[in-house]
Amino acid sequence: MGLRDKIQGKLAKAFDTKLSDAVSTFLCERTINSGTYNRVTGKYENQEILKYSGRGVLFGSYNQYEVQSLGVLATDKKATLLQNEVTAEPMVNDEWITPKGKFKVIFKGQDPANTIWKVQLRAM
Repeated sequence: MGLRDKIQGKLAKAFDTKLSDAVSTFLCERTINSGTYNRVTGKYENQEILKYSGRGVLFGSYNQYEVQSLGVLATDKKATLLQNEVTAEPMVNDEWITPKGKFKVIFKGQDPANTIWKVQLRAM
């Protein structure tokens, strides 16, 4: 068992026990446009819908430094997701449906061990 597996196992256990009241689920439908754009209908010829879901600590807040210095809105929320529990990689502009409403992904990053996604969410 490698370090990554060990970290993910311990985080999953914490999500199930100590952090269970802070953990929420989310659903996402990402539209992937391909082919040529039809100006009459205003749509692409080929549209694929990618659905994914997961769980994590979704509604953390940003501190005052991040809001004032980094251009983060005071209403933006942080999400911390276990990579092995998310069915697809989150992308910027994805729209999430959560128990607290709809959110748009503004930024995503990873920890150095590639065990969690760090995602900035903005209410829609």
